[in-house]
Amino acid sequence: MKKNINILFTILIAALWSCAPATTPTSNKPATTVTDSSSPEAQAKAVTDKMTQSLALSTEQADKVLMINVVNFKIVKRLRETNDTGKLSSTKEKYQSEMKEVLNEQQFTKFLTEFSEI
Repeated sequence: MKKNINILFTILIAALWSCAPATTPTSNKPATTVTDSSSPEAQAKAVTDKMTQSLALSTEQADKVLMINVVNFKIVKRLRETNDTGKLSSTKEKYQSEMKEVLNEQQFTKFLTEFSEI
């Protein structure tokens, strides 16, 4: 099980890395923190909290879902910032397939109906 988590984490990091912009932003704007409600981390935490309640996730599932959500929100943010929105549908498909591996059949069905906007 730990090997599967490590493989999943490696794939998610590789996917995030491949979406990184080729140039460094030149903004003087300070970096956002996790407490910023618009940060991918804060969004992922809020969505994961809702999923935990709605889907009755175990602690182990919630931890995995949080990791998947953080990576997904970061990828989507980068795609939107770089106007590479053509990759959003494939990103959503990958996200759903990762969620399917963590959730049981009933949870996944409910996830697809209640969290379809993600």
